[in-house]
Amino acid sequence: MKQSVQRYSVKIPKHDVIDKKVYYTISVYNLEGGQPKEIKKRYSELESMHQKILEWIHIFKIKIPMINFPKKKFLFHTNQSEESIIKRRGELQQYLNEILACPELHCLGVIEEMLPKDPKIGTQKQNDQPVDRRWQEIQQLKESYLAKHGDSIFSLPQKKIELQNKQQYIFKFEDHIIFDDSALYTIQVTDTITNKSWKFTQRFQDLRDYHRQLKSIHLDIPLPNFPEKKLVNISDATDLRERKSQLQDYLNRIFGYQTIVESDIMVFFIAKSQLDGNEIGCRSKGTSQTTLENSSIKSKSQTTIEQYDDDHKQPRKITC
Repeated sequence: MKQSVQRYSVKIPKHDVIDKKVYYTISVYNLEGGQPKEIKKRYSELESMHQKILEWIHIFKIKIPMINFPKKKFLFHTNQSEESIIKRRGELQQYLNEILACPELHCLGVIEEMLPKDPKIGTQKQNDQPVDRRWQEIQQLKESYLAKHGDSIFSLPQKKIELQNKQQYIFKFEDHIIFDDSALYTIQVTDTITNKSWKFTQRFQDLRDYHRQLKSIHLDIPLPNFPEKKLVNISDATDLRERKSQLQDYLNRIFGYQTIVESDIMVFFIAKSQLDGNEIGCRSKGTSQTTLENSSIKSKSQTTIEQYDDDHKQPRKITC
């Protein structure tokens, strides 16, 4: 069950100009009571925070209303005019109130540090129970999975010290179907630590999107190349077999790097693959087959495998 979401209000009552730099005093109020939290931020710091929010939304595919950050002025600096500074205060105040109206963002570190303490929880208790910011979305996926699969094991990446140089996840591409002019691959993943295995489906575009997200974060290792996009004939089994081999090799290579395995992006990937897929030998409360209806891939045409079998004699090219 989800906890009740706190509601916050932001005011920027004043500012200071120090060494020609504007520092905005931001007061964040918990509408349930308690003392407000006051912080000072420059425009550039808030702009950097906005970029992290955009990355968070992209990584976890959070659906919230579009929130625009106040644009930077190019013809003249805001700090050259008191009137401009006051106007910018109002813009930033509106922006921050829109951000805090989205509870999905509260666990992001740059947001969490702005929030006042919960008046219903004592200071000592809050200190004893620190929030692991990046795991809120993962925890929600875990709860959804366990509600569907009862007492099954929910696999998450383990720390390197526990792995003892053993690769935790092994991927194997099995069959595929043609869906909306794309190849939809069935992938089996095995957690070598828990011995749990499950299957899920992914398109080439889905895996490429995760690769692009990995490229956007700082890694201390060179990221393996992602297979190039190409067109293949659906009647040519050799082409699809080669593509599956390339994608399988790619996943097994990147999951050989512990830095990548522990990244928010891949932790989310592993968690969501379990929610969207089905455990091998699981005691699911729901359906026991992975279908297009209960997967994360939404059909635009209600094309079925049977329809594909009827049409396979007409060669056409697809993206894979």
